[in-house]
Amino acid sequence: MSDKLKIEYIDEDRYKRIFVFGDLHGSLHLFDEMIKKISLSKDDLVIILGDSCDRGKDSIGLYIRYTEMIKEGYSIKHIMGNHEYMFLNHYLLRGSITIQWGNNGGYETVKSIEDRNLTIKDLKWLISYIKTMPHMISSKSYLFVHAGYDCEIDEKEQDPECLMWDRSNFWYANNTGKEIYYGHTPSRDNKIKVRENGCYGMDVGAVFFDNLSIMEVKSKEVIDLGREVRER
Repeated sequence: MSDKLKIEYIDEDRYKRIFVFGDLHGSLHLFDEMIKKISLSKDDLVIILGDSCDRGKDSIGLYIRYTEMIKEGYSIKHIMGNHEYMFLNHYLLRGSITIQWGNNGGYETVKSIEDRNLTIKDLKWLISYIKTMPHMISSKSYLFVHAGYDCEIDEKEQDPECLMWDRSNFWYANNTGKEIYYGHTPSRDNKIKVRENGCYGMDVGAVFFDNLSIMEVKSKEVIDLGREVRER
């Protein structure tokens, strides 16, 4: 994978609250419900850890919502997930569906495009949006990644492939002095995973359970929609 590492640095003190969302996979309704529940203000920051597309019913609706909110002055930052990577490189830039992407939830994303009577030509804004997504967000106290982190090397030397695809238990080796928040691997019980050495698994399998939990990182408050969880 030849992608050049993109890191976005933020000043955590600039924000009153920082909310971290795991993999939403097309679950626009869960995102909208959560935004209302937390009473999001323009002094807060929302970090999406990647994988807003595929599997769920309205992937395109999620990206539209993010960009609308950003235009309204809300702080929404989105990390490049492996599903954004596949969506961009296997479909948006090719003009056709690959089997690899389609079988990993891509067909549902295409349906969400067609349901809105859109074509790839209508999605130039989305191509630009995904291309600008960082592989990692860093601040003095926190690191936010989609999948994994190589604790043996400096954050400026990280491999984008590891950040987007890795499933190793990297938290055992976290020596960064920072908390690390990651998604990618869904929990089997719809709960956030508190790992060793200040690491947090934020992919609660929202699309599978039709329920979402997030965390406000400064207070460590967990907010759950409390929807009746369906069986996976």
